[in-house]
Amino acid sequence: MIGLGSYETAWAWLHKLRRAMVRPDRGLLDSAVEVDESIVGGVRAGRRGRGAEGTALVAIAVEARDGGPGRVRMQRIANASKDVLTDFVLDHVARGSEVRTDGWTDYNGVVSTASATS
Repeated sequence: MIGLGSYETAWAWLHKLRRAMVRPDRGLLDSAVEVDESIVGGVRAGRRGRGAEGTALVAIAVEARDGGPGRVRMQRIANASKDVLTDFVLDHVARGSEVRTDGWTDYNGVVSTASATS
């Protein structure tokens, strides 16, 4: 349904995602954290991209650890507005962390807010 090439790939991703989302009381991500949003859903006829029917917008934060990915946080979000992205970062990333983004304009201010020490 989501376009993975084989059952083995789907099984591996399922288990990686389950490991990443195990503890509801888990701590905030820290150090260097990469944040982005992505559209999840299958390919359908009609409108594509944000707002396409049958898709969901998901915010993702991943710690950069020793050249590879560390802990992961994901959350379905209503839109990629500055307010929504700021809330996501502040809910999942520790203050004082380095936040890396793709430069989407609605991240302006999010990085300085999260990077500020309290």
